[in-house]
Amino acid sequence: MALSDRDTGEIVVDHRSSWVRRVSANASELFIKTYEYTSWGERFGNWAKWTAPWRRSRAAREWAALTWLRTHGFAAPEPLACFESRRLGFLRRATLITTAFDGEAADQILPTSDASTQRDLAAAIGAFVVALHERGFRDRNLDLRNLLVQHHGGQITIAKIDSPRFRLVQPGRREDALAIADWNRLLPQLAQFGVADDARNSAKS
Repeated sequence: MALSDRDTGEIVVDHRSSWVRRVSANASELFIKTYEYTSWGERFGNWAKWTAPWRRSRAAREWAALTWLRTHGFAAPEPLACFESRRLGFLRRATLITTAFDGEAADQILPTSDASTQRDLAAAIGAFVVALHERGFRDRNLDLRNLLVQHHGGQITIAKIDSPRFRLVQPGRREDALAIADWNRLLPQLAQFGVADDARNSAKS
């Protein structure tokens, strides 16, 4: 059985053309994320984004994002391996293997937290986004479900996952179109909990 098979490990996410599995190996927890394009229709249908011979796969882009984040001092799971299978240059399957990150997704924490915790978390998220933007990282997939939260001794650490569409620009704090798009995507999600202003105010401080 290959690591990228659907029958491997514990089900985390299970879609028609992609899946995520949790696997225990040598006392460590690993996540195995696989994208599969079984037909030529799927390969041609996604050629402009992920499957064309000259395109990096989604898994490869996620690998690159995690590597950048970790090498620039941000919290993120460690990327361990990335595999691709192609036919005539077109992507058939791509798999990313990472370590687990000891945190819970922000979209799971916020609904069950009290108002004070929600405000603190929103402020931490806002500061995190500013730090990303200052270093030149534009996520373009900035959703609460992709922000993993750790609490240690009253300190909140935010880690980012699932950033295949990221772009890098010249470092420096500035409100370019991509940075504004990141905020426009994130703030309405925080507004559902009444803490969008806490995130934005943290960003302005």
